[in-house]
Amino acid sequence: MAKNIPRQIGNILTRKFINQRHQRRLHVPSANALWQINLVTSWDEKCGIATYSAFLAQELKKTVKVYITILPKKNALDPFFKILGYRVGHNQDLVHVQFEYGLFSTLKLGKRSLTAFAALLFYLGLSLGNRSIVTTIHEPRKTIAAGTKSGIYYTRLLDKLVFSTSDLLVVHTRESKELLEKVYGVSASKLCVIPHGSFEQPRFLDKLECKRKLGLQEKTVMTILGFVTPKKGHDLVIPLLPQLDRSVHLLIAGGPQTQEDAKYVQKLEKLAVQYHCSDRVTFTGYLPDLSTALNATDIAILPYKTVTDSGVLHILASYKVPIIASDLNAFREVYQEFGCISLFKNGDVQELLQKIQFLLSDQQQRDSLKAQCEDMWNATKWSSIAQKHMEMYREVLSSNA
Repeated sequence: MAKNIPRQIGNILTRKFINQRHQRRLHVPSANALWQINLVTSWDEKCGIATYSAFLAQELKKTVKVYITILPKKNALDPFFKILGYRVGHNQDLVHVQFEYGLFSTLKLGKRSLTAFAALLFYLGLSLGNRSIVTTIHEPRKTIAAGTKSGIYYTRLLDKLVFSTSDLLVVHTRESKELLEKVYGVSASKLCVIPHGSFEQPRFLDKLECKRKLGLQEKTVMTILGFVTPKKGHDLVIPLLPQLDRSVHLLIAGGPQTQEDAKYVQKLEKLAVQYHCSDRVTFTGYLPDLSTALNATDIAILPYKTVTDSGVLHILASYKVPIIASDLNAFREVYQEFGCISLFKNGDVQELLQKIQFLLSDQQQRDSLKAQCEDMWNATKWSSIAQKHMEMYREVLSSNA
């Protein structure tokens, strides 16, 4: 019986919290003033969420007043997180949290860890406010499994708090929307799909000069762009190099984010030695400016083993780079809507090899993919995505009037 006490207390607090949320009187912005939007996010970091937020803020500032609340790196038990949530929940017209579990501090209890525990404190503070709250879930977890019964209970509690505190949840793909509906029981009326944005003004440079800067003149450059991490499947591509024309060079344009990623880079370097193609692989490390690598690229590979959404795909599309990607649901959605990528069966290295050989040998196919990339860019450039956000903000705020 005693084992159930924490769960019973949690359920009581959750019901009380939800009832309180339903009874609150929301702030209504002035009809004659610019809306004030508070973006809660990581900022000025080597982080995809920080980059996403910077581009979104840049476009939103053309229409509304944007405030940035930076998520701090503090102990997960620090009461500052609840204080921060409370303060944010009482200022500006609308709070928009860019949510990813890794952005919030984890609480370590011996050998166990409570992921994103700081988010629990932050959203508790946020719930005490009277501002409209939108949360963008950048990468929803595909399962609730957390190793133990207590772990599953904690993750359910955290997710329920985040979802119920938010007046609207934004996701980037239809797959993510269906996931939140089926796995997490979120009502479809509370979900909004807004795609990831693409560079508003890509910098097109001379291809031959960019290849020269990278030491890849007279090479056919095949690029895997972005942070280097095991789920992105670089290890599927390196063994294929000996089966491709000697002129084909693999550019791994990005660096690791974590110690685990750094070990993965070392594994890839050893793999290149094993397949006698070290001279055909370039590791750039982290690139603050991607324009040289993007303009040097002839084709790009996204051999991901798992993905919810890909900002890298949008970057490549904005530069009209022909792309081959694994046939994961997020990439299938892009293929079905725009046709701007070539798909191979996830994990099938022979089909990947055939797709690479075909695309490199067929200029017409590359030109077709480039044209369709432009269609995708027009639909998802940051000005278009900011407009979709404005429409969403208008719907949320009008429901308070």
